[in-house]
Amino acid sequence: MTTTTKFLICFLFSFTFTTFVYGWNNGLSRRPPMGWLSWMRFACEIDCKHYPNDCIDEKLYKDMIDRIAEDGYLQAGYQYVNIDDCWNAHYRDPKTLRLIANQTRFPSGIKTLAKYAHSKKVLLGIYEDVGTLTCGGYPGTYYNNIDHTYIDAETFSEWSIDSLKLDGCYADTNKFNLTYPEYTLALTNVQHPIIYSCSWPAYLKNISDETYSEIRDNCNLWRNYNDIVDSYQSVFQIIKYYGQNNKQFIRYHGPGGWFDPDMLIIGNNGLSYEQSKTQMAFWCMWSVPLLMSNDLRSIRPEMKEILLNKELIAIDQDPLGIMASLVIQKSNWQTQVWTKKLSPMNNNELNPWAILYFNGHQLGPDSYMSYKLSSLIPELNQTISYDVHDLFNSNDSYLGKLKPNQQLELLVPTAGSVRLVKLIPKI
Repeated sequence: MTTTTKFLICFLFSFTFTTFVYGWNNGLSRRPPMGWLSWMRFACEIDCKHYPNDCIDEKLYKDMIDRIAEDGYLQAGYQYVNIDDCWNAHYRDPKTLRLIANQTRFPSGIKTLAKYAHSKKVLLGIYEDVGTLTCGGYPGTYYNNIDHTYIDAETFSEWSIDSLKLDGCYADTNKFNLTYPEYTLALTNVQHPIIYSCSWPAYLKNISDETYSEIRDNCNLWRNYNDIVDSYQSVFQIIKYYGQNNKQFIRYHGPGGWFDPDMLIIGNNGLSYEQSKTQMAFWCMWSVPLLMSNDLRSIRPEMKEILLNKELIAIDQDPLGIMASLVIQKSNWQTQVWTKKLSPMNNNELNPWAILYFNGHQLGPDSYMSYKLSSLIPELNQTISYDVHDLFNSNDSYLGKLKPNQQLELLVPTAGSVRLVKLIPKI
């Protein structure tokens, strides 16, 4: 074997390993994106006469840009306002074949809307579909069976779009391993950097490690499982699915490439106050995108407080980007415990940890859950103690000090509620 051959083999091995760890190396999305997305709350409502405040038009997105910029969300890390389906005309430009916005609902155009967002230091995302049509019936990437991938990527770049969600309706799922990577290449070659959200795995079942490796190599984030709707049962089924697949998901999740369990529905009608805390807690423990879908113009203060919880956001945005591990599951998923390693604090070499207790039982009083710390996290340093802080109680968060051989006992409300604590090592 020649020296050149040896070098080539080592280079290829190194490249493969790096790609697996870091995903698509476009330098974007090193932490899970945060922002707002219209779909769950506003769907494809285009009747602006009867629903002037709830239809998909530039006023809606400008309103949300204003609320993100002015109501504390931007400072908390929520950067994106993402347009979803039904923004464009029912046809492409007949001469250029480019996508065009609906001229009645978006009279100023998307480029002007992006400029408005950027003037507020907010980033703008947009939606398209890898099929012939979008899910709402608007022109897709392969409209009229013509491939518009490179035209669309260039169009979005010229509009200064910052994020693209590429759906998978009206498409051949057997060709996703070709069509989604083609868009990756197209986005690589445009001038304006664009985060790439794929719906690739959302349309597949029994996804193999090989497929997830391909997805991670080509996307910054990827939707999987069913679309969320405004109900606790929808949130619970996502939690269960992520628990069932936790070991596989952990292997492909981290900086540059994120699983996306779908939007935060906090602030709508489907979740109680405690259940809203539950969704926020799980999403942050998983280090997944925090994309709200609600009406920020009328959100209730207690729901806004959950969404702006700095301690939880820090868990989500932790630089390690580790998805939490499910360590206990009982009673058909009604009792769960999850743990998550966090980045060291203040030059301390020891890692803090987050622990989540979940009580999904619908009958009976609030319940005490108690587990020995070392049984939940065997790698804890056995020679020191840990300060325990309640991450939902900012006024009086300190709960006490525990050693690894002691029990962490917490009273957890029923009906889909959580307790979330942080363990801080004390030397």
